[in-house]
Amino acid sequence: MIGALGGGRQPVIFMYHGFCESRLSNDPENLFVEVSALQAQMRFLLDRGWTPLTLDQWLDVRAGLRPRPPKSFLLTIDDAFVSVADLALPVLARLGVPCVLFVPVGLTGRTAEWLPDPPDVPILSRERLLALDGSLVDLGVHGWDHTPMSRSDTHGLSLQVERSREELASVTDRPPRAFAYPFGDHDEQARAAVAGAGFDVAFSVFDDVGTMAVSRVDVNATDTVRSFRVKTLPGYRRLWRMAQHVAFARRLLRVALTRGQ
Repeated sequence: MIGALGGGRQPVIFMYHGFCESRLSNDPENLFVEVSALQAQMRFLLDRGWTPLTLDQWLDVRAGLRPRPPKSFLLTIDDAFVSVADLALPVLARLGVPCVLFVPVGLTGRTAEWLPDPPDVPILSRERLLALDGSLVDLGVHGWDHTPMSRSDTHGLSLQVERSREELASVTDRPPRAFAYPFGDHDEQARAAVAGAGFDVAFSVFDDVGTMAVSRVDVNATDTVRSFRVKTLPGYRRLWRMAQHVAFARRLLRVALTRGQ
């Protein structure tokens, strides 16, 4: 039950990527969460009175247009891997947990070219995206081809932001409202491009820079229910940001080196 306006804590924004039935041995970034773990994590929240929010509800809470629940969360999933539809969405549908799924629009129906391991991870096709339950899944943009966006020129930003938004709108028949920066990488020009394209919100990974860079809490393959519980505590995101920033910087460097080969 939603309490008084502004009476609860800020909603926690969780960030997932892919899913699997059993732990992958070739997943160095720990991106693929066992679907049984996802179910346990969502059960943990729901059994303790957490309210799952749709993107609309989260935007209203953020804007002060809707009462803030005492404990609430927004579930976001990056990359639009096939495993999201095959494994995660049936669990979320049973539990009544909506999500925002961020799509690298230029790679639909292809594979995660930016990801060396595990190799050839399939991304949902346009047909499968169109078939998703709109009451459960809100589609957002994750760039065109999962390229880091800071220091991009005008043409690059136009492709990653404007063309991606137009293409996804042509699939869903409605303009997407949310953007997630690939690798959480952005700068002032990237944020301005996202705002100028008409997005209501953009999600980063570590840093908060207003509505066009809202940080999230990463959930990965190493999380137990106990560590997941820690990630729901107030102040966790700040500590995680400090501890993990170096690891993400190294990941970006590896991507840059791989693309340069």
